[in-house]
Amino acid sequence: MGHPFDGQRIRKMIVSVGMFACVGFLAGCGPSRSAKQSDAQSTAQGDTGGAKRYTLTGRLVSVDKADQSITVDGDAIPGFMSAMTMPYQVKDASALGKLSPGDQIKADIVVANDGAYLDDIVVTQKAPTPSPAK
Repeated sequence: MGHPFDGQRIRKMIVSVGMFACVGFLAGCGPSRSAKQSDAQSTAQGDTGGAKRYTLTGRLVSVDKADQSITVDGDAIPGFMSAMTMPYQVKDASALGKLSPGDQIKADIVVANDGAYLDDIVVTQKAPTPSPAK
């Protein structure tokens, strides 16, 4: 049995706290004019249960299957958040198998009262395959 504060557990705690802090900070900022557009987009995307959906585009930095998360260098989402690199939980673990660092992706960030996660992840451009060494 591992130590209760092993590296993996501490890393998960840091990622969780960071995500909740970002979501809490963003929720506390209040809506801007462009957020009203995002809210309209959320409603149009079939939002249920008070959760809001925002479209994220960016480059995949890393995939962590054990933690069921990915780190994305994401583009700005007007009215929601600036461009930044951050980890996201992934709702559908089977989506992780088709993702590779360097892929360009599009996904929905679902923000609910109990946290945030990525859903409907689509690879828009696969990462270039490295040339074999000669």
